[in-house]
Amino acid sequence: MLRDKILKKKIITLEILLPVSFGLDELLSDIKYVSAFIDAVNLPSNPLGKLRPDALSCAHVIQDCLNIETIPHFVARHHTLLGYESRLLGARTLGIENILCVTGDAPSEGRSAFELDSSKLLEIAKNLRQGQTSARKSISPIDFCLCTSFNPNVPNVQGEFVKAASKYHCGAEIFFTQPIFAPERALVVFRELRARCKNAKIIAGLSFLYTKKRAFALMKFLGIPYEYIARVEVEDEGEMLLATAKKIAKHVDGFYVITIAKYRAAAGFLKKLRKLLRC
Repeated sequence: MLRDKILKKKIITLEILLPVSFGLDELLSDIKYVSAFIDAVNLPSNPLGKLRPDALSCAHVIQDCLNIETIPHFVARHHTLLGYESRLLGARTLGIENILCVTGDAPSEGRSAFELDSSKLLEIAKNLRQGQTSARKSISPIDFCLCTSFNPNVPNVQGEFVKAASKYHCGAEIFFTQPIFAPERALVVFRELRARCKNAKIIAGLSFLYTKKRAFALMKFLGIPYEYIARVEVEDEGEMLLATAKKIAKHVDGFYVITIAKYRAAAGFLKKLRKLLRC
Protein backbone atom coordinates (compact mmCIF):
# COMPACT_ATOMS: atom_id res chain seq x y z
CA MET A 1 0.00 0.00 0.00
CA LEU A 2 1.24 3.48 -0.93
CA ARG A 3 0.62 4.66 2.64
CA ASP A 4 3.30 2.31 3.93
CA LYS A 5 5.86 3.18 1.25
CA ILE A 6 5.56 6.91 1.70
CA LEU A 7 6.32 6.62 5.42
CA LYS A 8 9.69 5.07 4.56
CA LYS A 9 10.88 7.12 1.58
CA LYS A 10 10.01 9.69 -1.04
CA ILE A 11 8.19 7.99 -3.89
CA ILE A 12 7.86 8.32 -7.67
CA THR A 13 4.67 7.48 -9.52
CA LEU A 14 4.19 7.47 -13.28
CA GLU A 15 1.03 8.45 -15.14
CA ILE A 16 -0.15 5.85 -17.64
CA LEU A 17 -2.39 6.72 -20.58
CA LEU A 18 -4.31 3.57 -21.40
CA PRO A 19 -4.39 2.80 -25.14
CA VAL A 20 -7.75 2.86 -26.90
CA SER A 21 -7.29 -0.66 -28.22
CA PHE A 22 -7.51 -4.24 -27.08
CA GLY A 23 -4.39 -5.75 -25.57
CA LEU A 24 -1.89 -4.24 -23.16
CA ASP A 25 1.25 -6.15 -24.15
CA GLU A 26 3.16 -3.13 -25.48
CA LEU A 27 2.13 -0.96 -22.52
CA LEU A 28 3.14 -3.67 -20.04
CA SER A 29 6.52 -3.94 -21.74
CA ASP A 30 7.02 -0.15 -21.49
CA ILE A 31 6.09 -0.08 -17.80
CA LYS A 32 8.41 -3.00 -17.07
CA TYR A 33 11.23 -1.11 -18.82
CA VAL A 34 11.04 1.74 -16.26
CA SER A 35 9.74 -0.24 -13.27
CA ALA A 36 13.06 -0.10 -11.39
CA PHE A 37 12.72 3.67 -11.04
CA ILE A 38 9.07 4.00 -9.94
CA ASP A 39 6.95 2.94 -6.97
CA ALA A 40 3.50 2.93 -8.55
CA VAL A 41 1.55 3.93 -11.64
CA ASN A 42 -1.41 6.30 -11.84
CA LEU A 43 -4.25 5.34 -14.16
CA PRO A 44 -6.51 8.29 -15.05
CA SER A 45 -10.12 7.44 -15.88
CA ASN A 46 -11.12 8.77 -19.31
CA PRO A 47 -8.82 11.83 -19.06
CA LEU A 48 -10.19 15.02 -20.62
CA GLY A 49 -13.56 13.30 -20.75
CA LYS A 50 -12.52 11.09 -23.68
CA LEU A 51 -12.96 7.34 -23.99
CA ARG A 52 -10.25 5.08 -22.60
CA PRO A 53 -10.32 1.49 -21.26
CA ASP A 54 -11.58 1.03 -17.71
CA ALA A 55 -8.84 2.14 -15.30
CA LEU A 56 -9.81 -0.33 -12.56
CA SER A 57 -9.69 -3.38 -14.85
CA CYS A 58 -6.36 -2.33 -16.32
CA ALA A 59 -4.96 -1.63 -12.86
CA HIS A 60 -5.66 -5.23 -11.93
CA VAL A 61 -3.92 -6.51 -15.07
CA ILE A 62 -0.84 -4.35 -14.43
CA GLN A 63 -0.57 -5.46 -10.81
CA ASP A 64 -1.07 -9.10 -11.74
CA CYS A 65 1.47 -9.09 -14.57
CA LEU A 66 4.16 -6.78 -13.20
CA ASN A 67 3.68 -6.87 -9.43
CA ILE A 68 3.73 -3.08 -9.26
CA GLU A 69 1.29 -0.96 -7.26
CA THR A 70 -1.39 0.93 -9.11
CA ILE A 71 -3.50 3.98 -8.32
CA PRO A 72 -6.67 3.89 -10.43
CA HIS A 73 -8.50 7.20 -10.57
CA PHE A 74 -12.19 7.40 -9.68
CA VAL A 75 -13.99 10.34 -11.27
CA ALA A 76 -17.24 11.57 -9.75
CA ARG A 77 -18.71 12.51 -13.14
CA HIS A 78 -18.99 8.79 -13.97
CA HIS A 79 -20.72 7.45 -10.89
CA THR A 80 -23.90 7.27 -8.95
CA LEU A 81 -23.51 6.57 -5.24
CA LEU A 82 -24.48 2.90 -5.51
CA GLY A 83 -22.40 2.34 -8.62
CA TYR A 84 -19.30 3.89 -7.07
CA GLU A 85 -19.60 1.98 -3.81
CA SER A 86 -20.06 -1.24 -5.76
CA ARG A 87 -16.88 -0.54 -7.73
CA LEU A 88 -14.96 0.03 -4.51
CA LEU A 89 -15.98 -3.43 -3.31
CA GLY A 90 -14.87 -4.80 -6.67
CA ALA A 91 -11.57 -2.91 -6.49
CA ARG A 92 -10.69 -4.54 -3.20
CA THR A 93 -11.62 -7.95 -4.60
CA LEU A 94 -9.15 -7.30 -7.43
CA GLY A 95 -6.37 -6.46 -4.97
CA ILE A 96 -6.41 -2.70 -5.45
CA GLU A 97 -5.26 -0.85 -2.32
CA ASN A 98 -4.85 2.74 -3.55
CA ILE A 99 -7.41 5.01 -5.20
CA LEU A 100 -7.35 8.63 -6.33
CA CYS A 101 -10.63 10.56 -6.23
CA VAL A 102 -11.45 13.64 -8.33
CA THR A 103 -14.63 15.39 -9.39
CA GLY A 104 -13.71 15.64 -13.08
CA ASP A 105 -14.76 17.96 -15.87
CA ALA A 106 -17.82 17.54 -18.05
CA PRO A 107 -17.06 14.80 -20.61
CA SER A 108 -16.55 15.65 -24.25
CA GLU A 109 -17.97 12.22 -25.14
CA GLY A 110 -21.15 10.82 -23.60
CA ARG A 111 -23.06 12.15 -20.57
CA SER A 112 -22.10 12.71 -16.94
CA ALA A 113 -23.82 11.99 -13.65
CA PHE A 114 -22.28 14.44 -11.15
CA GLU A 115 -24.35 13.00 -8.32
CA LEU A 116 -21.11 13.01 -6.32
CA ASP A 117 -17.95 15.10 -6.01
CA SER A 118 -14.39 14.28 -4.95
CA SER A 119 -15.07 14.88 -1.24
CA LYS A 120 -18.05 12.53 -1.32
CA LEU A 121 -16.01 9.85 -3.10
CA LEU A 122 -13.40 10.08 -0.35
CA GLU A 123 -15.97 10.05 2.42
CA ILE A 124 -17.65 6.90 1.10
CA ALA A 125 -14.29 5.11 0.91
CA LYS A 126 -13.38 6.37 4.39
CA ASN A 127 -16.62 4.95 5.79
CA LEU A 128 -15.86 1.55 4.26
CA ARG A 129 -12.65 1.61 6.30
CA GLN A 130 -14.92 1.77 9.36
CA GLY A 131 -16.99 -1.12 8.03
CA GLN A 132 -20.05 0.96 7.14
CA THR A 133 -21.78 1.44 3.78
CA SER A 134 -23.62 4.56 2.69
CA ALA A 135 -26.86 2.78 3.62
CA ARG A 136 -25.41 2.39 7.15
CA LYS A 137 -25.09 -1.36 6.83
CA SER A 138 -22.14 -3.08 8.52
CA ILE A 139 -19.60 -4.97 6.40
CA SER A 140 -16.06 -6.20 6.93
CA PRO A 141 -13.79 -3.11 6.93
CA ILE A 142 -12.11 -2.30 3.59
CA ASP A 143 -8.98 -0.17 3.73
CA PHE A 144 -7.80 1.98 0.82
CA CYS A 145 -5.00 4.54 0.74
CA LEU A 146 -7.04 7.61 -0.21
CA CYS A 147 -5.50 10.05 -2.69
CA THR A 148 -6.84 13.15 -4.39
CA SER A 149 -5.76 16.10 -6.51
CA PHE A 150 -4.59 19.63 -5.74
CA ASN A 151 -3.90 22.46 -8.18
CA PRO A 152 -1.36 24.97 -6.82
CA ASN A 153 -1.36 26.88 -10.11
CA VAL A 154 -4.83 28.45 -10.03
CA PRO A 155 -5.06 32.24 -9.58
CA ASN A 156 -7.52 31.82 -6.68
CA VAL A 157 -5.46 29.39 -4.65
CA GLN A 158 -7.50 30.22 -1.53
CA GLY A 159 -10.44 28.46 -3.13
CA GLU A 160 -8.21 25.45 -3.75
CA PHE A 161 -7.25 25.44 -0.06
CA VAL A 162 -10.93 25.34 0.91
CA LYS A 163 -11.51 22.34 -1.35
CA ALA A 164 -8.36 20.67 -0.02
CA ALA A 165 -9.56 21.10 3.58
CA SER A 166 -12.88 19.46 2.68
CA LYS A 167 -11.09 16.54 1.00
CA TYR A 168 -8.77 16.15 3.98
CA HIS A 169 -11.71 16.10 6.38
CA CYS A 170 -13.29 13.38 4.22
CA GLY A 171 -10.22 11.15 4.43
CA ALA A 172 -7.64 12.30 1.86
CA GLU A 173 -4.17 11.14 2.84
CA ILE A 174 -2.12 12.09 -0.22
CA PHE A 175 -2.47 15.13 -2.50
CA PHE A 176 -1.20 14.71 -6.07
CA THR A 177 -0.56 18.15 -7.53
CA GLN A 178 -0.87 19.47 -11.04
CA PRO A 179 2.56 19.85 -12.72
CA ILE A 180 4.92 22.40 -11.18
CA PHE A 181 6.70 24.91 -13.42
CA ALA A 182 7.12 27.80 -10.96
CA PRO A 183 8.83 26.12 -7.97
CA GLU A 184 9.24 29.24 -5.83
CA ARG A 185 5.50 29.93 -5.93
CA ALA A 186 4.73 26.26 -5.36
CA LEU A 187 6.80 26.19 -2.17
CA VAL A 188 4.70 28.99 -0.68
CA VAL A 189 1.53 27.11 -1.57
CA PHE A 190 2.85 23.81 -0.18
CA ARG A 191 3.69 25.41 3.17
CA GLU A 192 0.13 26.68 3.48
CA LEU A 193 -1.33 23.32 2.41
CA ARG A 194 0.68 21.53 5.11
CA ALA A 195 -0.47 24.04 7.70
CA ARG A 196 -4.11 23.36 6.83
CA CYS A 197 -3.81 19.58 6.30
CA LYS A 198 -1.13 18.70 8.82
CA ASN A 199 -0.78 14.95 8.27
CA ALA A 200 -1.37 14.86 4.52
CA LYS A 201 1.41 13.94 2.10
CA ILE A 202 2.22 15.93 -1.04
CA ILE A 203 3.27 14.35 -4.35
CA ALA A 204 4.35 17.08 -6.76
CA GLY A 205 3.58 16.78 -10.46
CA LEU A 206 6.36 16.98 -13.06
CA SER A 207 5.26 17.00 -16.69
CA PHE A 208 7.04 16.94 -20.01
CA LEU A 209 5.60 19.40 -22.53
CA TYR A 210 7.72 18.53 -25.60
CA THR A 211 6.56 21.45 -27.77
CA LYS A 212 5.98 25.15 -27.34
CA LYS A 213 2.55 24.69 -28.92
CA ARG A 214 1.46 22.34 -26.13
CA ALA A 215 3.09 24.58 -23.53
CA PHE A 216 1.15 27.65 -24.68
CA ALA A 217 -2.10 25.65 -24.73
CA LEU A 218 -1.54 24.70 -21.08
CA MET A 219 0.05 27.98 -20.00
CA LYS A 220 -2.95 29.45 -18.18
CA PHE A 221 -4.21 26.26 -16.52
CA LEU A 222 -0.79 25.14 -15.29
CA GLY A 223 0.64 28.57 -14.55
CA ILE A 224 3.62 28.00 -16.84
CA PRO A 225 5.89 31.07 -16.90
CA TYR A 226 6.69 32.42 -20.35
CA GLU A 227 10.40 32.20 -19.49
CA TYR A 228 10.00 28.43 -19.04
CA ILE A 229 8.12 28.01 -22.30
CA ALA A 230 10.86 29.89 -24.17
CA ARG A 231 13.31 27.15 -23.13
CA VAL A 232 11.14 24.26 -24.37
CA GLU A 233 12.49 22.73 -27.62
CA VAL A 234 15.77 24.58 -26.96
CA GLU A 235 17.06 22.90 -23.79
CA ASP A 236 16.93 19.34 -22.48
CA GLU A 237 13.48 19.19 -20.92
CA GLY A 238 14.47 16.40 -18.56
CA GLU A 239 17.19 18.61 -17.08
CA MET A 240 14.69 21.47 -16.76
CA LEU A 241 12.36 19.22 -14.77
CA LEU A 242 15.22 17.95 -12.61
CA ALA A 243 16.11 21.56 -11.76
CA THR A 244 12.51 22.09 -10.62
CA ALA A 245 12.59 18.85 -8.64
CA LYS A 246 15.81 19.86 -6.85
CA LYS A 247 14.21 23.10 -5.65
CA ILE A 248 11.20 21.41 -4.07
CA ALA A 249 12.38 17.87 -3.23
CA LYS A 250 12.91 18.59 0.48
CA HIS A 251 9.40 20.01 0.78
CA VAL A 252 7.38 17.21 -0.83
CA ASP A 253 6.94 13.48 -0.29
CA GLY A 254 7.62 12.44 -3.85
CA PHE A 255 6.89 13.14 -7.51
CA TYR A 256 4.15 12.28 -10.00
CA VAL A 257 5.70 12.11 -13.48
CA ILE A 258 3.68 12.73 -16.64
CA THR A 259 5.40 11.67 -19.86
CA ILE A 260 2.31 11.73 -22.12
CA ALA A 261 2.82 8.06 -23.05
CA LYS A 262 6.56 8.39 -23.86
CA TYR A 263 7.65 6.02 -21.10
CA ARG A 264 10.88 4.53 -22.44
CA ALA A 265 12.14 7.92 -23.58
CA ALA A 266 11.78 9.13 -19.99
CA ALA A 267 13.77 6.26 -18.47
CA GLY A 268 16.93 8.35 -18.14
CA PHE A 269 15.03 11.14 -16.44
CA LEU A 270 13.33 8.74 -14.03
CA LYS A 271 16.68 7.20 -13.13
CA LYS A 272 18.15 10.63 -12.32
CA LEU A 273 15.05 11.60 -10.35
CA ARG A 274 15.33 8.42 -8.27
CA LYS A 275 19.00 9.22 -7.57
CA LEU A 276 18.04 12.75 -6.52
CA LEU A 277 15.54 11.47 -3.98
CA ARG A 278 18.14 9.17 -2.47
CA CYS A 279 20.56 12.04 -1.81
